[in-house]
Amino acid sequence: NQYHSDGSCETGCFPVGSVWDQLMTNSLPRRADALLQELVAQLPITNTETTQFILRLGATWPSLYRSVDQLYGARNNTERILQELVTLLYTKWSARDAALRSLDSERVSQGAWYATSSLVAMQLYVDRFAGTITGVQDRLPYVEELGVNALHLMPIMQTPQEHNDGGYAVSDYATVAPELGTVDDLRALATEMHNRGMVLVIDYVLNHTSDEHHWARQALSGDQEYQDYYHMFQDRTIPDRYEASLPEVFPETAPGNFTWREEIQRWVMTVFHSYQWDLNYTNPRVFLEMVAILLDLANNGVDIVRLDAVPYLWKRLGTESRNLPEAHLLVQVFNQCARIAAPGIAFIAEAIVEPQEIAAYFGRGSAAGRECELAYNASLMVLLWDALATGKSSLLERGLAELPRTTEDTGWLNYVRCHDDIGLGYDETHLWEQGWNPTSHRAFIVQYYTGEFQNSVARGARFMYNPRNGDARISGTTASLAGIEQALESGDTSALSVAIDRISALYGVIFSLGGIPIVYSGDELGVINDYSYQNAESLRHDNRWMHRPWLSDDLREQRHQKDSYGAVIFNRIARMIELRRTYPALYDVRMPEVLPTENPHLLAYLRRSGGGTEAVLVLVNFSMQPVPVESTLLKRAGLSGGTGEPKDILTGQPFLPVGEMLSPYQCAWVVLYSAHR
Repeated sequence: NQYHSDGSCETGCFPVGSVWDQLMTNSLPRRADALLQELVAQLPITNTETTQFILRLGATWPSLYRSVDQLYGARNNTERILQELVTLLYTKWSARDAALRSLDSERVSQGAWYATSSLVAMQLYVDRFAGTITGVQDRLPYVEELGVNALHLMPIMQTPQEHNDGGYAVSDYATVAPELGTVDDLRALATEMHNRGMVLVIDYVLNHTSDEHHWARQALSGDQEYQDYYHMFQDRTIPDRYEASLPEVFPETAPGNFTWREEIQRWVMTVFHSYQWDLNYTNPRVFLEMVAILLDLANNGVDIVRLDAVPYLWKRLGTESRNLPEAHLLVQVFNQCARIAAPGIAFIAEAIVEPQEIAAYFGRGSAAGRECELAYNASLMVLLWDALATGKSSLLERGLAELPRTTEDTGWLNYVRCHDDIGLGYDETHLWEQGWNPTSHRAFIVQYYTGEFQNSVARGARFMYNPRNGDARISGTTASLAGIEQALESGDTSALSVAIDRISALYGVIFSLGGIPIVYSGDELGVINDYSYQNAESLRHDNRWMHRPWLSDDLREQRHQKDSYGAVIFNRIARMIELRRTYPALYDVRMPEVLPTENPHLLAYLRRSGGGTEAVLVLVNFSMQPVPVESTLLKRAGLSGGTGEPKDILTGQPFLPVGEMLSPYQCAWVVLYSAHR
């Protein structure tokens, strides 16, 4: 395009003088400025949207350049990689359809749309929830009836029939698993969800591929280019040096971190399972390939991308190869690329590590250092189940009090259960300060939830027992761990009622914490363990499948059966979601103010709205006995500054400042003052 000195241009073009001025607001090495100018000159500026793309590129360029240079500049690859990357970003952005671009613009103008809206998510397996992606679309009214407006579909891309780790061993990133549907079905689901004001969440498995992926097959054929996509070694010298510091993820079924492949006489790094080959991100070709796949997901209508196993992305000898600075840089670059080519999407960090390490995946404070907008509050799950087993809230109280604070444009994802096991990742200092030996306490928790401890009502199973240190994790559905299965076996209606209260207490916490709560599919109906996995040869070795249940339409219909315990649970969860949306203090993204209590069974925290016009005191009794509410709690929570009488909105009853008792496992949401009265 030819531009004139006065800034005008031929028909169909737009003046770029002001655009270029904005691109150059951040100082960079002269060669970086020159490269950007050269790259922008190659892009056709045909309309306002193209101009916006270039503005986003320019605004992101300083951080993008520095990040790529830090990762790959040692080999003088920076400029070549950036040339390819900008072309890739423009190509993927050009392929983004008009509806998604419009949604991008709306979300960019709105700001942190994922944090300011009252999102409630459901995590589900497509086949076990509805058979196919089209089946999920047909059942959107069901999830809307519950109050859910975001769906997290567990991995749906093509995997091998046998060795697939529940979808986390991808053999083709461009193809939906045929038994679930097609990419067109995925796009249709996304479109329908957007029309309903809903949000679609999809997993992106970016640490490893299946050994049946075409890159791996090429590597197995002897192709050196594709062998360099992975970590491969001819002998055990370097693998043994890695093993000296690498932990084992699956010590029972996949001990060690390397697998010998006879076909090529190579050891391949396989941190998870032997059929999941870790990608070599020191190779910039891998980085560019994975950016392209990410943007294809976005162009299929995905709103939030869950980045799987992000702590493991970069490997370095002499370390655990987790949470390395380069892993953070990689996630930053992925985020920068998304903000240029698909600015309406957000990232979730799947980082099951210590809370401080998880919070690091939000990135630095500025947009330039942003990594993920959302992250799993991974320690919350074990602390909730610990409180139920011990009847004491002290560890949970401290965990909430010390949880790293989020900014207004980031947020925690809170959950009771998920597709994975319950890992007992405690802060051992906290256990010692309670007078609990960490080893003994972990053993007790495992015994309690496997039903081995006297008077336990739980029906779970050990997962990944490690005989070297005695560690184990726990499998089981919320309902079975909370006592529903045991109550049904015994026919004890009183025990069934208490089990329902336990589930209500757990969800009462996550719906009132702030951030985004997640309902695990089946929990809304109290679905118990599914032991049919034991009959499938490919599943029987992994007891996590007991808490990945099948949901039939007949089972869903139980929500309409008046005397069904499933209906009771469904209606309680739906009521909590409705109230959460009514009271801004409950869905404010910020975490609560924890109020220490004298009673070891009582958890108390305060939620306030951003404008300070509303306060909700959340109280939970984690014991089998009624407990009194301390008379000073309401005063400490600031009741004296409000108007009206306190009311528990979960029961609709007034809440007495003095003499109030919480029944076993009762959760109360006490509105102290609000404009919603």
